[in-house]
Amino acid sequence: MRRRTVIALVGIAVLAGGLVVVGVGGFAAGGSLTEMWISDTPRDNQVNHHAIGVGPDGEVIVIPVSEVPYSDVPITNMSCSLVRVRPDDGSTMWRNGMPADDCFTHALTQPAIEDIDDDGSKEVVGSTTEEALVVHEATTGREVQRLPLVSYGYGRPTLADFRPTAGTEIVTSDITGHVLAATATGGERWRVSLNETFGGRVSTYDAPTVADVDADDASEVVVGTSEGVAVIAANGSVAFTSPVSADDIVVAQADSDPAEEIFVAASGHVTALDGATGSREWERSFSGMNRIRRTANPDGNGVTLYVGRVTGEAIALDAQTGDTEWKTTVATGEDATLPPPVVADVNGDESMEVITVTNSGRVAVLNAGSGAELARYERAVPIWTFPTPADIDDDGSAEILVRYGDGRVVALDYASN
Repeated sequence: MRRRTVIALVGIAVLAGGLVVVGVGGFAAGGSLTEMWISDTPRDNQVNHHAIGVGPDGEVIVIPVSEVPYSDVPITNMSCSLVRVRPDDGSTMWRNGMPADDCFTHALTQPAIEDIDDDGSKEVVGSTTEEALVVHEATTGREVQRLPLVSYGYGRPTLADFRPTAGTEIVTSDITGHVLAATATGGERWRVSLNETFGGRVSTYDAPTVADVDADDASEVVVGTSEGVAVIAANGSVAFTSPVSADDIVVAQADSDPAEEIFVAASGHVTALDGATGSREWERSFSGMNRIRRTANPDGNGVTLYVGRVTGEAIALDAQTGDTEWKTTVATGEDATLPPPVVADVNGDESMEVITVTNSGRVAVLNAGSGAELARYERAVPIWTFPTPADIDDDGSAEILVRYGDGRVVALDYASN
């Protein structure tokens, strides 16, 4: 763990220890990002791209860290590992590795963290290139159960109570479109092959979403694939599909009808689907890759969907109509691609800010209502995935946990100037 404190001032760049930190006032009052800690999880590559898992109270932070087998570094049983770190200083609490033969770039998904069996202690749930869904004790890292998958997982497992019987279920998908639902104690509920559903090979990248999308008072499982969206009932039957490619999925209520909207993004488009039928409500064409993860209602006038673009732009879309509310260029150049923006209250004022990151290593906090840049942090290491906001110091505002490609995680604290 390394600790360094840096202050960002409007219009001033500070170069220290290889880090450039800039706070930009833009069109709104500016702020600063202070580096709280950097985790002691380095790897000899710059392609780590699975996000950090944080428990509901901010106390359990688990980092999936991967080495790549084509590097000059020997691969051991700890080269790919889950690492729990302390929220106050980022120091390591435990590490749990995996067989060296299964260690490569996609070895471990972002973990989901919750007390899934109501025993008073949290569990860490993730998928691995061992082709398994694995559950660990959050306290010790000890493995407590596993279920086989057809292939390795890519997106985080989802924890939710979506069946009539009481208790949390686990639902996850693997990279090849197979969906598994299981009980908290490791019992298999059902499996669905979306290759059979869509009549061809599909790829699945995002975590399943559990929500009552059709307003029938029962939750469904929504899964996005390269060939379309599938809505699966709680019993494992496929309710309907929509032939719209979906790398990312967000579910939210955006209009006046009872059904929720299913927002999907992939190369070339961002689309809103009706949650009851799967029909298109609107679609925007954007060239190149588009990424989504969160919605918010920053001004009380309706839900906004935030899009990260390959062009380095963050775009806010009216979630009901698809119209552009604002767009901000966060970065330019060949490494300007934005992973999905996220939203969180980072200054404790009970309003949301938008947090964006770029492949070039930049973190920018934006005003959710206007897109004005509030603060910026940079580290000369790529970022390939979305940041994880969480209140890890119990101060009433979210800190920003950024997963860098070199395996390390940087914890940032935002303050208004």
